[in-house]
Amino acid sequence: MSENLVELATSRDARLSRTPDPHPLVAEIVEALMALSGEAHREVVVDRIAQGRHRAARAASPALRDEVFRAFDAHRHVDGEHPSLFHLRFGEGSHRWSLAPAAMAFIDARGEMC
Repeated sequence: MSENLVELATSRDARLSRTPDPHPLVAEIVEALMALSGEAHREVVVDRIAQGRHRAARAASPALRDEVFRAFDAHRHVDGEHPSLFHLRFGEGSHRWSLAPAAMAFIDARGEMC
């Protein structure tokens, strides 16, 4: 059974890295960071996403936490086609997340689709 979970997580990570469209959690991360003035500790961001999904939630489940971390990491590195949306405020190893300038373009594009 645990092998199936590992396969599922691996396939999700593969989809994150090869899809041109942002992962659905990216919008939730951006919204949480915007509500927190553009930057916050990663645990605060994850808990805010959990509370946005379920008002009674006090903290995120380990599964949601891991998925949010993977989505953040997948969209914080710049490649030739897609600019990074997030960065670590105090460098590698930092747990303080912040919005990159490209995140504003993401927000504008998302607003046009609504």
